[in-house]
Amino acid sequence: MMETIFPLRRQTIVMSCPPVNDLMDLWPALKIESELYVEFQRITNQNLPNTCYAEVGRHLPQLMTLFRQKAPITGKTADALAEILKIHDEQEIHDIHTKRTTVLHALPVYLREDVSGFLRTCTDESDEPELDGVCSGLHYFHQ
Repeated sequence: MMETIFPLRRQTIVMSCPPVNDLMDLWPALKIESELYVEFQRITNQNLPNTCYAEVGRHLPQLMTLFRQKAPITGKTADALAEILKIHDEQEIHDIHTKRTTVLHALPVYLREDVSGFLRTCTDESDEPELDGVCSGLHYFHQ
């Protein structure tokens, strides 16, 4: 479906540069995860999840160093980063998944972005994640 209207979407984006919210209203199928992946594949000829995780993995050491340097400084951002890093350090396993999760939690804090409508954390005790008002986002499940 989205493939057939790709030229129209491209023309709209190039000619009028609408805000992302307007694009999402015009083409609500872009809110569907699978459609978003297909669209990214069509434009870049790359797999979105693999590309995203590979790039996060590539920058993990530098980002963890940056967050650890910022955490001892005072202020709300530093306190929030310190809390995220404390939780990371208390984990028994420090594999790529826990490091990736830590970076994905800390990056928006470092950038002072509100992730309340984007990032949700679930645990084994959670029946269902609370996804009201989330069009797209990252879902990490901790065991």
